[in-house]
Amino acid sequence: MSMTWPQIRGLNYSTMGRSVRADMWCDDTFTGRVWFLPPATWRIEDAAGEATYIENDTDEYRLADDGVMVHTAKSPNRFVMTSGAAPWQLLKAYAMWPLEDSGTEQRLVPTSLPRPVEVRGRAGWQVQFADATPGGEVTYVIDAELGIALSRSIGSQVMDLAKPHFDEDFDPALFTWIGPVREEEDRFVTPAQREYEAKARALAQMPRPQVAWLPRTIEVQPVDGDPRTGAMDLQVTAQYSYLTLRQWVTEIGEPEITWMQGQTPLRHREAVGPWTFEIRSHNLIDSDDCARIIGSIVLADPPAATAAQIREMLDRDTAERADAELSEMLGTGRHLDDYLGDRGGDSLFIRTDFSDGAAWREVAAAAMAAGEGDETEFMACLTCIDNPANDGLSISDLLERIGDRPPYYVFIADTTTITDPEHPILAVDTGPAHSGHGRGQTVRVIPSQMWSIENNLSLANMDFEDFADSAGPDGVYRGFS
Repeated sequence: MSMTWPQIRGLNYSTMGRSVRADMWCDDTFTGRVWFLPPATWRIEDAAGEATYIENDTDEYRLADDGVMVHTAKSPNRFVMTSGAAPWQLLKAYAMWPLEDSGTEQRLVPTSLPRPVEVRGRAGWQVQFADATPGGEVTYVIDAELGIALSRSIGSQVMDLAKPHFDEDFDPALFTWIGPVREEEDRFVTPAQREYEAKARALAQMPRPQVAWLPRTIEVQPVDGDPRTGAMDLQVTAQYSYLTLRQWVTEIGEPEITWMQGQTPLRHREAVGPWTFEIRSHNLIDSDDCARIIGSIVLADPPAATAAQIREMLDRDTAERADAELSEMLGTGRHLDDYLGDRGGDSLFIRTDFSDGAAWREVAAAAMAAGEGDETEFMACLTCIDNPANDGLSISDLLERIGDRPPYYVFIADTTTITDPEHPILAVDTGPAHSGHGRGQTVRVIPSQMWSIENNLSLANMDFEDFADSAGPDGVYRGFS
């Protein structure tokens, strides 16, 4: 007895939400096994039984080419693009053909009548589709008994399932990984975004207070009735005040408030047990109502650590963050060659003397500080290169490494910069002579005037010679007189 496509689709829909285990074959070669626990828990093994992919509610692990699992913390903001054959295209095939009245665009449109076939010993129904996305043709085979997609083929590429088993109780250990791992590096994700997502995950796991009462305004509007008899139908609605509730452990002290919350009027503050609660709202809330809100709160447990331990941890985190920011600002470990050529738009500040780390940090900070007086809106935008490989780097060696490529000027913290009380920074014209540059010409600049030379050279407002000609008799530029 033949089946229609809607009947076959309904059979496939019956696999939604069911756990499944199966063998995988690609192009007639056994490639491994797959375990799937809806909605998004997976384990994929290769033919040797080694895990190549694991996904659970919070984490994802992919086997890299070097044999180490790469870990990624799952995030709603993370987008992953896949290509080629993937087990989900069979185990979640039902996602490819939503109902016509669902409002979802139909990606696959059947172009053939179902016909009976066999895939690895199991009877199924084969249907061909026009794929709207790549503009090609896709063929699926749906198991005639179980409803699972047994096969998917595009051109000569064929992916099959064999020995499917439904509704098993999987060992949770299948979907975890305890072996060697490294964190994924996504160049499109900024450190700030990583920090934000990590904080969001941590906040989601925190115990939170439960507010049991809020002030409300009840409105009653007649909908229908009979004035003669007093019968009436009423629509009753309640409007609640919108507010922000802040809490902190009293002994630790109030945390820094965000700018947005700081713009919201403070309505009430009260200590309850180990906590201090604060109500902020743009709505006027009666003081008695505020007290009642606080009184209705079911308190969450405070952190297990003592206040002293938490303060110590916060101080340590602050120091580590400051060190990390300083290392980033100073370009610790950066490779000079990575900033030559196509990266020539950077204003490089290269450290070539490594005798005094404190002096280097002082000079770099002063060079990137805002100007003084009427020039406070200006500052030098420098890319620092702090790498011992550049220790003692001479101007001639630097010019040879740069060649005719950008950058066309650099700044150097050499021995004179580090040891001289004024810390004059060495500026070097590195542009090619055939384009009018005085290649190899130098002038020294005191740190407080770095904004002047860097801003003007980077925007090509002035030439290198303008600053060299304005230097003092000792060859140091201290500003235009």
